[in-house]
Amino acid sequence: MPIELARIDGVHVVQDDDGRVHWESGGAIDADGANGQNGAKFAYREDDKGLDALQNAGYPNGGWHNVLVERGDGEPLSDADGNIYSKTTYAWKGRPIPKRYVDAATIPYVVVNPLVRRHAVGVVIGCRALITYQQRSVVAVVADVSGATRIGELSIAAAKALGFRRSSPRNGGVDSGVRFEMWPGSAAIINGEIYELQPA
Repeated sequence: MPIELARIDGVHVVQDDDGRVHWESGGAIDADGANGQNGAKFAYREDDKGLDALQNAGYPNGGWHNVLVERGDGEPLSDADGNIYSKTTYAWKGRPIPKRYVDAATIPYVVVNPLVRRHAVGVVIGCRALITYQQRSVVAVVADVSGATRIGELSIAAAKALGFRRSSPRNGGVDSGVRFEMWPGSAAIINGEIYELQPA
């Protein structure tokens, strides 16, 4: 019998008997993890001209430590060109900073609410997912965790693959009609790369 895992902002998140977790909501755009590792732009820059606005990362006055890589002195880590490194909950073990996190600009991924991650049966981070919008679908990985009150976020690459009219984290997204499905405990494979399931 399906179990309701959470109700977030009026959205019901359900896990079926076969393990599938699903919901339908709007789709907000996430840029985290885009660190130029695949030739695309960085999510954040010191001059605030990155893919997303620094204030959306919580910098300088919010909880940016959950989004930006800290350099060891209480400030974000940047490269010589003013690009600031951001992170996803999913982290590749043994890889250097630019390639450690999942690139929102080129990899389709889902951002999961922490309640869903906590209550779902099976490991969520690194599991396979499917996002559908207006008869288009894209295979994705669950790569990041949102704030406690948010539901329905996806990477820039996922939004582009689904044909969103606006895929920018600054002004993109859609208000409704996005179906999110994920299979906790089943590792994602994106572009031939197998993701490791990473327990909380």
